[in-house]
Amino acid sequence: LRAFKAQSDAISWDKEGLITELRKELRVSDDEHRELLVRVNNDDVIRRIREWRQAGGHQSLSTSHTINDVSSPTPSASRKKQRTSQSLSTHMPVITPSPSVAALGSRGKKPRQV
Repeated sequence: LRAFKAQSDAISWDKEGLITELRKELRVSDDEHRELLVRVNNDDVIRRIREWRQAGGHQSLSTSHTINDVSSPTPSASRKKQRTSQSLSTHMPVITPSPSVAALGSRGKKPRQV
């Protein structure tokens, strides 16, 4: 429910159907569901995520800002983004084709031997 509300204030019929199915499976009463909705709607983190997404999320806010300047509305997402970019830059192996692959040519087939 929090994820759906973070994506958009309006929940589609498909998502509403999924929520109903989950409520049945988890045996959540109407009163409990209403209480959860109130808590989710009043959740400050959800509100900040929606505002961040509406402001463009990963896009730059102005021409002077780069993509990395737009921080995530939640501290954990910011840390995850930093870890991901650091791990990619430090652990990326340099890949060079082996002689057998280079011999295959542009079509990926071995040359015929006569």
